[in-house]
Amino acid sequence: MICRIGRWGIMAIAVAVAGCSAGTEPDVKPTRADIEVSGTSTVPLQLVVSTDFVEFIDPVEGTRRQSFNSADTLVLTSLPYTTTIQLTELASIVVEVSNPAVTPATVRLRVEVDSGQQPYDREAIMSEGGALRYVFSYFSPQL
Repeated sequence: MICRIGRWGIMAIAVAVAGCSAGTEPDVKPTRADIEVSGTSTVPLQLVVSTDFVEFIDPVEGTRRQSFNSADTLVLTSLPYTTTIQLTELASIVVEVSNPAVTPATVRLRVEVDSGQQPYDREAIMSEGGALRYVFSYFSPQL
């Protein structure tokens, strides 16, 4: 079977293809993340931040996990704490604040990436071992 497309058919296809890309937003890869830890705590908290990690599915639990290639760990002795992290080429980040002490702490973690993504904003009363964790993995909408 031979399919013939005339001159007007080719122009119609070209206009349709051009229209598909003209109305889409450009690929917005985040370049930084603003982090804020606030609340009340009489004990030091631990903050772990990584922009160099690998994500995988735990085959036993079936949950998404991260394995850090490198991470920065800070002990927060006073709140609030704010910082801006420059993201790597992968534009991904893990931020976790935890309470290693027996004494409970009321903690709020806010993380905002500069790509227009809704900010992560959670508050918790953390007892020993309690944590708030934010994971952002960038996936380009364009191949």
